[in-house]
Amino acid sequence: MRQHITWFILALTGCASTPQPGQPWVVTQIEAPVTGPRVLGIYAHPDDETSAAAILYKTRAHLGGVCDLLLITNGEGGFKYSTLAEDLYDAELTDETVGRSRLPEIRRDEFLEGCALMQIRAAYFLEQTDHRYSTDPEEVLAADAGVWDLGRIEQALVERMTKGRYDFVLTFAPTPQTHGHHQAATILALRAAAQLPADRRPAVLCARQETAEEVPDPPAILAGYPETALAADASPLIFDRTQPFGHRGRLDYRVLVNWVIAAHKSQGTMQLAMSRGLKTHLFLFALSPPGSAEAAQAWLKGLAQPQFTPRQYGSSAGTNASNSTPIQ
Repeated sequence: MRQHITWFILALTGCASTPQPGQPWVVTQIEAPVTGPRVLGIYAHPDDETSAAAILYKTRAHLGGVCDLLLITNGEGGFKYSTLAEDLYDAELTDETVGRSRLPEIRRDEFLEGCALMQIRAAYFLEQTDHRYSTDPEEVLAADAGVWDLGRIEQALVERMTKGRYDFVLTFAPTPQTHGHHQAATILALRAAAQLPADRRPAVLCARQETAEEVPDPPAILAGYPETALAADASPLIFDRTQPFGHRGRLDYRVLVNWVIAAHKSQGTMQLAMSRGLKTHLFLFALSPPGSAEAAQAWLKGLAQPQFTPRQYGSSAGTNASNSTPIQ
């Protein structure tokens, strides 16, 4: 039986008042009891959530869990890739001044549209500055950096984890080659989780994508950031986006991921990622509490189970009505 939910796409329908920073935008009003995992995704920018889009969707839609997302920045640093969106939004978004002014609202609305597709319950925006691209996390984490309000971020993360009682926190894999903001968001999530007692601490995992060209290695510990150590002897947990479903097994979860990617129209390079990721590899961090590996394995086992029952069709549906796959 399908769970009863009501969707609110705030970017399209609007709302009476904008929540204060750190307070949730309710995206999906969940009426059915929560019977599955509670998951929080913590990311630096709007569109980072696409890395786990299918996992978040299936956790809610199939396992009856609940998923929330927390974004640290407004994403205004993405103005360089907004060329095609300039006509759509009637603004010269690739002009740095215009882009930094207009993109926070545009990217928030794009993000909320994607959240509705994933059946995210609530979105939290910390509205920090997306100041520039760099692979150095110290540009925002250094005590004298002055770019992000680190005290406020720490307080918001600890408070959200405490109140949400999450089973799992999802982040980006912090590697030296990735955006410094991605590294910083994961480091801050780990530091916040470490402040909770073990019996209240969520398991923290990071994601990397397997493509046709590359199978990702486990991320090595970041120099100077011991909290980024992975759990010893923990094999990666793999979610297969290509799980087939639907008539003749012709659909898979890349369709859902592509929908979410498509919502981020102001970010032209994001569109080029459609259908590239085949499998998502999740790696468990060492500071996760005892029993986390077993809990995460059970979660991924549930996500591997079929979600949809194929319908049976008669000849009125066409010559391809049979569920059997024709010989090529």
